[in-house]
Amino acid sequence: MSAAISEKSAGGTIILIGADHKQILEKRYQAAGFKVVRAIDTAAAFDLARHQPFDTAVLLFQGSFLNIAEAAFNLRDLNRTMDIIVLVDRRANNSNRFFRQLLDHPIEGTKIMTRRQLQKQLQGVSSIAAAAAR
Repeated sequence: MSAAISEKSAGGTIILIGADHKQILEKRYQAAGFKVVRAIDTAAAFDLARHQPFDTAVLLFQGSFLNIAEAAFNLRDLNRTMDIIVLVDRRANNSNRFFRQLLDHPIEGTKIMTRRQLQKQLQGVSSIAAAAAR
């Protein structure tokens, strides 16, 4: 399990940044016991992060490598202990180039995952939280 998910106990606060149109990830985080706050874009996320501590930030949006890197660095400046996950959509047309850039130029302290990888980890956390609740 990724350190971004396993070290944070259920009940932590997550900020989802970008478009989660069907709210699938939001629902999965909530089912795993996390409090979820959504931000439609990075400007809204920065404003929220200035006023509220988050355990994890998940960058969902598609954009250029520079936009993602800038968002990650700014979030890191606002909260040094926050885990940051960059979600890569492997189905998108430009994802291979974007993914390659992230691998060639990793953003320190940031984890790169696909939606499927993240959802599998959340299912594991949800199972652990359910067992602990019994």
